[in-house]
Amino acid sequence: MEAEAGNVNLQPGGVHRLLPAVLPVLLIAIGYIDPGKWVVTIEGGARFGFDLVIPMLLFNFAAILCQYLSARIGIVTGKDLARICCDEYEKTTRIFLGVQAELSMIVLDLTMVLGVAHGINLLFAIDLSTSVFLAALDAVLFPVFASLLDHCRASLLCMYAAGFVLLSYVSGVLIGQPEISLTTAGMLTKLSGESAFALMSLLGASIMPHNFYLHSSIVQ
Repeated sequence: MEAEAGNVNLQPGGVHRLLPAVLPVLLIAIGYIDPGKWVVTIEGGARFGFDLVIPMLLFNFAAILCQYLSARIGIVTGKDLARICCDEYEKTTRIFLGVQAELSMIVLDLTMVLGVAHGINLLFAIDLSTSVFLAALDAVLFPVFASLLDHCRASLLCMYAAGFVLLSYVSGVLIGQPEISLTTAGMLTKLSGESAFALMSLLGASIMPHNFYLHSSIVQ
């Protein structure tokens, strides 16, 4: 009886210890699971095939490394990345880093709006201008609605939305699989003037400076 009681008491504690490690991962994943980034990836694949696969993998590995380092720094020092930059750098450098983070968030919101607008246009055959207006309206109203909730419920809402988008994307990939022959020669990077724009879009969709500050903060 005592052993069973001990096991019952350990289960909530295990879940309680697991959630602080899982929740930051899910919150950070929201920055990577959005239609805008998938639009960039699908557009690059549709136009250039497998020419950009290797650079895309390198960008993803670099993003994983940067996210790991930002979380590690936050755990070891007990400070978030913004506070560390404030303590270590001079004013000019801090202003530059702040502008960089702001531009990163603006571009992220822009890709989300364009991705949602593209999806509305494809699903409901609404003209692109109206789709952009509806997506921009959603981008404004969703944060307002989330601000009315407490922090825990707002985080859960964002994670459920990201999970729904991820599930929809995976289902679409599994249902409609094109027959494409993958060869080693087809995976070699072939850069051109047009593919350079797609490559920069993939870079911006993978490495987001503002996510590093967020990750180092929520692991505290």
